[in-house]
Amino acid sequence: MKTTESLFLCLNAADGVPARIQILPAGKEIVGVDGRRWKNGDPAALCAKMNASSRVTVKNGCVIDENHSTDLAAPNGGTSPAFGWFRNFTVEADGSIWADVEWNSRGQKAVSEKEYKYISPVFTRDKDGNITEILRAALTNNPNLDNPALNSSQETEEEKNMEKELCAALGLPENATMADGLEAISKLKTELNGAKGKGVDLAAYAPRADLIAAQQRAEKAEKELAELNAASLKAKATAAVEQAVKDGKIAPASKAEYLELCASEDGFAKFEKIMAVTPSITGGTQVSDKAPDNKESVELNAAEKEWASSMGYTEEHWKEIKEAGK
Repeated sequence: MKTTESLFLCLNAADGVPARIQILPAGKEIVGVDGRRWKNGDPAALCAKMNASSRVTVKNGCVIDENHSTDLAAPNGGTSPAFGWFRNFTVEADGSIWADVEWNSRGQKAVSEKEYKYISPVFTRDKDGNITEILRAALTNNPNLDNPALNSSQETEEEKNMEKELCAALGLPENATMADGLEAISKLKTELNGAKGKGVDLAAYAPRADLIAAQQRAEKAEKELAELNAASLKAKATAAVEQAVKDGKIAPASKAEYLELCASEDGFAKFEKIMAVTPSITGGTQVSDKAPDNKESVELNAAEKEWASSMGYTEEHWKEIKEAGK
């Protein structure tokens, strides 16, 4: 799986607006200001790939936006205007990659008036850290990137899999997931419960910061999954109960009770089983939950009395339920 990342380079625009910008610095290993490392073992091949890419040959080139708005603002409905476009990738003698840039009026103003000092290319890398494609770049003044992946709305392979050092510390393979890590940590905690008075610390087995970060990510993922499952169950239950009302299998006034029954997966499964063997007691006609005009109480018809009896309700209890649901 490819991961999208970025680093920061100086614009070198002390005198006017540059016609060429540096996209990647020299070196087979590139180190960002935040300490992350990427590999660019064959810059010439990368340039050739980019120059043949439809991103360059068919479109205007690779876009330059503002503070990575294409990746951060646009997915949430925000704006991401272009400040320029770059194409014609070349490798310099030192191995750095440069490209010709065409600034629009917005970009020319931002650079000439020194509103931005840095250019931050966005690229993809494989699981081994090799840069595979240059996507775009951004004007920015913040050379310290906190978030390692710009695709914040999507879990990356790096987030799914723990760091190699942490895997080694826990005795797990390098492709171990957070779930694997949490299971290993849980086992360690169980083993250490009996050693509280002996000064044994879980941090001796793995860096405490890494353990905390791993647990927080896992807890967040578990919470989001639980919320998603609850919303999905609620939608399914509501649709099933509404359909049962339309089919004349349950009275509208009892919808709340059945929705409460369906609040869990087990309850929903029971409801489906009950409805599968419950005939329509109204011949497919929906039972009314409204009292007739000029009457103070809701009277049960013959079908409702039969259904209430089969469900274990007394007539008075079912009347109370219908009254409450008016």
